[in-house]
Amino acid sequence: MSKLVDVPFTTDLHLRLLLSLDRGHNVMRAVQAAVNPGDRVLDAGTGSGLLALIALAAGASEAVGIDRQHLDVARAIAAKNGLSDRITFTEADLMDPDIPGIDKNQKFDLLLAFIYTNHPLVDEARSRMVFDLRDRFGTNGCSIVPGQIRYRFAGCHRNDWDMHTEISDLHQAGDLLRGCYGLDFEPLIDRTEQELALKRSRPIDPSSKDWRPPTSMASIQFSRDGLRLLTNPAPFAEIDYSAEKFTGLPEEAELQVTSPGLLTGVVWTQELAYQDRPLWTTETYTPLSQSLHVSAGDRVTVSTDDSWKATNVLQVRSLTKD
Repeated sequence: MSKLVDVPFTTDLHLRLLLSLDRGHNVMRAVQAAVNPGDRVLDAGTGSGLLALIALAAGASEAVGIDRQHLDVARAIAAKNGLSDRITFTEADLMDPDIPGIDKNQKFDLLLAFIYTNHPLVDEARSRMVFDLRDRFGTNGCSIVPGQIRYRFAGCHRNDWDMHTEISDLHQAGDLLRGCYGLDFEPLIDRTEQELALKRSRPIDPSSKDWRPPTSMASIQFSRDGLRLLTNPAPFAEIDYSAEKFTGLPEEAELQVTSPGLLTGVVWTQELAYQDRPLWTTETYTPLSQSLHVSAGDRVTVSTDDSWKATNVLQVRSLTKD
């Protein structure tokens, strides 16, 4: 599942993220606020090395950056800025039991963990990973940036895309292929259908080649021209890294309808924060398996269980009419 909605981090994507200056400034201020003089810093998913370098400039004594790729670029950037002697880059998977170059007896005071894809279906597991990294490598008072992940949800009518219409078009395409080639491509059609709700869940294409990012990358939303909210946004879950242990997302959500209309799905807001200050927010969309006509005062309960996490399609558990 996660491979379908994960973001492939290419070198040009790292550059576009750096060019998102509003988001970059928010993160820079959070890292600067978290650093104490002499801190040892672990930068999980270091990418270009930006956050580790900011931490060193803010007074950290040394840093270790871990990533699975592109560390040659990060090393070159550190060298270009005269910081190679205070930072070590290690190529490894963050979930490896033994990460090369890390002495478990020397704990880290600060964990920088911007490893999120801004999609709850992927990032729940990544939050679990952050707790694991904290417990394996952090001191007792280890600070974590971001410190909280907050989720809100709202029922909506999305009129710029309809899953059922696209599925119908997809099966017509299957009929066209059968007529053209004399072969049955049902396995390909079925696999594409399974991926539709995941592929259409983001407001923007994360692999866009536009070198000038949108005006604000610190708050990415669906256009309200194509999406109408039928409920007020409500809290769904909060993951706080000061907690003793990881707690996953709830297995159901109840929508309180405030405006009549056709309920087609749920828009999720994911907010990364540090010391209760938001760093950036993003929206994703999940369609209902079947759209519902609702009135103000109705209550709709949907399942946010493993089926949702595997398909990005919500099943309705109950509808209570006002």
